[in-house]
Amino acid sequence: MTNTPDNSWFGGWESAPTVGPMSVNADGVLTEVRLIGGQEVIVHYDDVVPESDFTTVDGIPVTTPVRTLIDLAPDVDQSHLDAMVDDVLARGLATEAEARARIAQPDIRNRVGAKLLRSALDRRHT
Repeated sequence: MTNTPDNSWFGGWESAPTVGPMSVNADGVLTEVRLIGGQEVIVHYDDVVPESDFTTVDGIPVTTPVRTLIDLAPDVDQSHLDAMVDDVLARGLATEAEARARIAQPDIRNRVGAKLLRSALDRRHT
C-alpha cells in the first residue's frame, strides 16, 4: 500500500486508472499517466524496451509480437500461452527462429517471460 499526497491509500499503482496511452519518453523510458489520489502521475517503467522490440501498426507504435509474448507470458496460464504462440506463428507475425533468437539475447534471456516462451516453443516439438 502506498500513501498518496492527499493521504488516501491505494493497493498499488497497478490498480490506478490510466489517463493516457503508454508512450516512450525522450530518454527511451516507457511511461503512462495514471490517476492516483486524484492526481495525474506519470509512471516510469524501469525496464527500457529496446527499439528493436517496437514496430508500427497503422501508424501506432507497438511492441513486436515476440516481445508481446515475452511480456504477457508470466500473466497467462500455460495453455493460453501455447495458444498465443500458435496464433502468432500461424498468422506469420513472427517465426519460431525469430522468437528463439530474441529470447537468446542477453538483455532478455533470464526474464521469466523469455523462459516461459522458450518452454512453450519447446512444447510444440514434443
